[in-house]
Amino acid sequence: MTKGESTPLLSPAYPGPPYHYINARLFLAMFNPPEETIQDLLPAPLRPSQMPLAALMFGEMPCKETGTFMESGLLVQCVFDNPETTEEEVGVYFAYNYVNTDTAQAAGREIWGYPRKLANISLNWRKDTITGKVVRDKTTIYKASCKMEDEGAWIDSGPNINAKIIPNPSGKGYDTAVLTAAYLEYTIKNGRSGNLKIEIQGGPRDDFSPVKIDTPMIGQYFDCDMLVPPAKVIGNLDL
Repeated sequence: MTKGESTPLLSPAYPGPPYHYINARLFLAMFNPPEETIQDLLPAPLRPSQMPLAALMFGEMPCKETGTFMESGLLVQCVFDNPETTEEEVGVYFAYNYVNTDTAQAAGREIWGYPRKLANISLNWRKDTITGKVVRDKTTIYKASCKMEDEGAWIDSGPNINAKIIPNPSGKGYDTAVLTAAYLEYTIKNGRSGNLKIEIQGGPRDDFSPVKIDTPMIGQYFDCDMLVPPAKVIGNLDL
């Protein structure tokens, strides 16, 4: 890391992108929310995709640039207008995002706009069943488990979409309020899938009341490498 690359200037918290993840472990617990609730999870101008789809994500992230950290979040499939191509495109919006190190929290928030908070995150196997759990304020805010019985097929879900918001020092308005898109590259090494169970409760400082589950879909696990590039600004937020 170089002086002046990020805050604090004399001892930066993180280097610039791209970030390289080697032998990451990803567990996706996919579910269908009720169609009428999707827009409540998406900031304008993002729009729901044709099929209501969301997922809880749990991961062990061995990052060359920031060190290994645990990550989890709630991802919502969405549609946006790509300003470069002027065409409609599908992506995944991070409505909630948690990590367990301050370096991962600062880098994700300040570069891409991931809405990261600190939490205790676990991802454990017991025989052929994997369980992911996120705990904050001594409360399990959500968890998912899946018995992996079949092969898993990776489906490209489009770029990671985030709302990057930087408040004005006055406390009124924003210096930055934009949507960003990062087109991650994946090398999938192994995939498994199966039936899953999901529990979402929220907690004292984590409001999950907008999240509804119509039907659980499928659980998927992958061993993979990932490249996280710099993001592109794809629009302004309507706040």
